[in-house]
Amino acid sequence: MKKNFKKTLILSATACTALAFSLSGCKKSYKAEFSETSAAVSVEEGTLADTENNVLPNESATIASNVGPTVPAANSDTQAAAATETQPASVPETTAAETAAPISFEDRDEKVYITTDNVNIRSLPQTETGEVLGKANTGDSFHRTGYSDQKWSRIEYNGQTAFISSDYTTTEVVEKKTSEAVAFNPDWELGQNSMINSGTATLYYATGSNKKGRTVCVNAGHGTSGGESVKTLCHPDGTKKVTGGSTAAGNTHATAVSSGTTMKDGTSEAYVNLKVAKALKDVLLERGYNVLMIRESEDVQLDNIARTVMANNRADCHIAIHYDSTEKDKGAFFMSVADGIKGMYPVSEIWQESDRLGSNVINGLSANGVKIFSDGAMQMDLTQTSYSKIPSIDLELGDRVSDYSDSTVAVLAKGIADGIDSFYS
Repeated sequence: MKKNFKKTLILSATACTALAFSLSGCKKSYKAEFSETSAAVSVEEGTLADTENNVLPNESATIASNVGPTVPAANSDTQAAAATETQPASVPETTAAETAAPISFEDRDEKVYITTDNVNIRSLPQTETGEVLGKANTGDSFHRTGYSDQKWSRIEYNGQTAFISSDYTTTEVVEKKTSEAVAFNPDWELGQNSMINSGTATLYYATGSNKKGRTVCVNAGHGTSGGESVKTLCHPDGTKKVTGGSTAAGNTHATAVSSGTTMKDGTSEAYVNLKVAKALKDVLLERGYNVLMIRESEDVQLDNIARTVMANNRADCHIAIHYDSTEKDKGAFFMSVADGIKGMYPVSEIWQESDRLGSNVINGLSANGVKIFSDGAMQMDLTQTSYSKIPSIDLELGDRVSDYSDSTVAVLAKGIADGIDSFYS
């Protein structure tokens, strides 16, 4: 009787262990399945008397990488206990992808069209492990080479084999959407701080065979009537500015949108910014990028917060075009992220990529013969930077005496686009 009772206890313990690992596997599979459903300077805030006087003491010629703190190593006893508790050696871990049955495809040779926007194009026909190579939008077409009854289509994409959900494909011709108006959504994160947001931007879709599946926000600085009479929070959390600018350090509110400077010949900076923005749009569309144009006319009723929040939600990176208010033909530079706000949300999650974008754009301009000011970067605490959840820069392309003829603008547009290509390469 004692022997039988002992065996029963041993068998029960073994069964419990098996059940525990079964539940653990289910938990991992569940997380994998649903993980995808769970980022004088004429700047956005106004004008400084002279940018050279606003270089921070700690400004460096290079962008430092973000290195996290060193975590003390646990002692050997603790490590051993943790390893035993989380993954016993006798039970190998198996991922959902490893246990999934292979997907077979029936060969096809046909053209298919996409029926909705923002459809993922993947490297593998699994949502858990297939890297997203790009996005497809309404009316995009692809050569389908295979079809699976498990919802996947095998397609040709940028010279390689890729996969897309068959739920969003059809063999019937779908008219391609080349552009759409984008209105501000007050429910977007950080949007509640915007005070001027009744205007609309325009999202243009690349139509060539070289579509990259990325959207660049091109923001022609200034150009909001009445923007100087409205104030908005400098930082989402209401903290004070850490550098000077048109709004001095220590302030919590800044001009919603300033009017900008005036070129030496009397032309408004807003006009020149828009001229460059339009040229850049054409180059980017030709290279396969979608382009979110914040402003395409003299006035758009979108303050700096609204512009940035729109970019966060409808673009992959954000470039604001500006000119400095000095008269030295000083050259181009970008506003890098100020040290004092690098720990603030959402800056803390994206500032390295913002600075990397800026460095790439400056290198692209330099390679095209554009004059660069100093080392090409100046730290500044800007509203745009403070609200950005995607790589974002304020780009100063020159100052009041800089040439903005058609030929020069064409060079500037090419240099910026080259920098964007480099950033995403």
